[in-house]
Amino acid sequence: MKINVAILFLLFLFCLTTSFQCQKCRTGTLKLNDTKTWLPLKGKTHLSFVDNTGSLTDFTLRVVDTTETALNDCGEPYRYEYIHVTLYLNQGLTDSIHFSLASGGWLCMRAWSNNNPNINMCNVFGQIKEGKIAKKLTNYSAGSRTYPEAIMLLTNPGFADNIDSVIIANQAGIIGFKYATKKHVLL
Repeated sequence: MKINVAILFLLFLFCLTTSFQCQKCRTGTLKLNDTKTWLPLKGKTHLSFVDNTGSLTDFTLRVVDTTETALNDCGEPYRYEYIHVTLYLNQGLTDSIHFSLASGGWLCMRAWSNNNPNINMCNVFGQIKEGKIAKKLTNYSAGSRTYPEAIMLLTNPGFADNIDSVIIANQAGIIGFKYATKKHVLL
């Protein structure tokens, strides 16, 4: 009987101590890996697009492509890569297209016009599997180029539609969008 009580006590003590231990914490560097090629815009400050009327426009571009340090849940430092890209579509900076790429291939995209959302989604790579608001395009032609891999992001139902589609391509970044009834393609 004493042996059974001792075994039960040890089992209870084991369960109690393991339930309060710290979870395995992130260490090292969380990298973007192969998803980084979807936003290869580091060092650029503008992108030139031509619209369907033949007009050329240079849009202001802001790119943050960096590695930061943070503390994990155990209080230890780890590093993580991320990219934030913003393409401003007007002088007032109220109309814009934003991309945010984090480790694990987590790509988010937002498009705003007149301070109203037009497109808002995360898990872009996962959304192409459903094909409702993000569509995978193969050998997509835009302007004089053909892109082997591209993704078209469409406006969300119920949102404003001044910006109703944005297209990104692997190895190129933002290659096209429809804004204020004009189609713009990367020059």
